[in-house]
Amino acid sequence: MSELPGAVRRVHPAGTTIAREYQARSTILVITAGWAAFARMLPNGSRLIADFALPHEMALIEFTGEMSETVTALSNVAAIELAGPIRSVFSRYPQVICEAVLAAEASRYSRVAEHLASVSRRGTVERTAHLLLELACRSQRSATSYPDRYDCPLTQTELADALGLSAVHVSRVLKTLREADLASFRRGVVELHDHQGLIEMAGFDRSYIST
Repeated sequence: MSELPGAVRRVHPAGTTIAREYQARSTILVITAGWAAFARMLPNGSRLIADFALPHEMALIEFTGEMSETVTALSNVAAIELAGPIRSVFSRYPQVICEAVLAAEASRYSRVAEHLASVSRRGTVERTAHLLLELACRSQRSATSYPDRYDCPLTQTELADALGLSAVHVSRVLKTLREADLASFRRGVVELHDHQGLIEMAGFDRSYIST
């Protein structure tokens, strides 16, 4: 990817804004290290994180400047950026890159739809377990196994913004999962103590996640 015409390597320090709502920008972002969040900022100052971008994933930023999302580096993010507009990809780059762009967009649509289902229909413990399992699959990049532990740079506030809960409520839910010996989240590390128990509790089907 870094050898493609127009490719630029960039580093975005933790906490910085990669792209902002209402500002037109078009970029293909290939994350090589770090985590980023795609979020909507609400008039009351609250935030809803709709999706995360993890290492070795491709994220599309196609913002017209009318609304869209704010993309923030949650940890130090290293990325290869290909300037848009995205529609020009299909005339500029090899077919394999075009197919990867389409697959990335389809995968993100599936994740956002699943997150919407969680926020609107799953209970608080179930939706938290579901997200922890999703992030486990994506960080492991495996279609067949779950890690026993994985690094997760999210704060409880960021986790709350992704789950549609308050940070206090997230703390209680994590305590419930810990006391049930299902999962724990401490100091940037998620441990999955009972894979099958979590899967059954969340009704988790990993088929929506592209590896």
